[in-house]
Amino acid sequence: MEEKMYWKNGFYDIPVDGAVEIAEKYWKELLDGQSAGLIIVENEKGYPVLNEYEPTLSELKTRKIAELQAYDASESVNSFSIGNVSGWLNKNTRVGLMNSISVERESGRSETTIWLGDTKLVLSIEKSIDMLQQIELYALACYNTTQGHINAINQLETKEEIEAYNFKTDYPGKLSFLG
Repeated sequence: MEEKMYWKNGFYDIPVDGAVEIAEKYWKELLDGQSAGLIIVENEKGYPVLNEYEPTLSELKTRKIAELQAYDASESVNSFSIGNVSGWLNKNTRVGLMNSISVERESGRSETTIWLGDTKLVLSIEKSIDMLQQIELYALACYNTTQGHINAINQLETKEEIEAYNFKTDYPGKLSFLG
C-alpha cells in the first residue's frame, strides 16, 4: 500500500490543517522535477504542481550584467598584439611597467624589456611608454563602454529587451603594435 503525503506550502508526512493529500509516487515526481530545475507551486485548488521558474527582471538584469562583465574580462576585450604576439597587461602591471620604464629612461637607458605572456620583447623606452599610454586609453574606453552597457541594461523594462540586449557593441578596436 502506497504511503500518503500532504502538501501545504511544503511537504508533510502527517496531515496538517488545510493540507491536501497526495500520493507518495506523485510526491517523488514533484521532488524529481524540482531537482531538474522546476519549481513546485500550488494550483488554484492548493494542489502542488511543477512549473518552470520565471526569473524576475532584477534577476535577468543581474544575469545579463554578469555575462557582460565576463565578456569585458575576456580576451575578446582584454587583448592587444605586438607583432604576432597577443596578450594583455592588467592595470597593476601597466602602472608598474610605466614606473619602471620611467626610471630606466631617467637612468639613461634606451631600451626596456616587456614580457607578454611567456614572450620577452625588447623595445625602445619611447615606444614602450607610447604603447602603455595607448593601452591605458584603450582600457579606459573599454571600461566606459562596459559601464554604459551596465547603465543601459539597468534601464530595460522587459524580459524580451533584456534577453535581446547586445552588449558586445561599441567597444574600441583592439590595439596592434609593430614588433
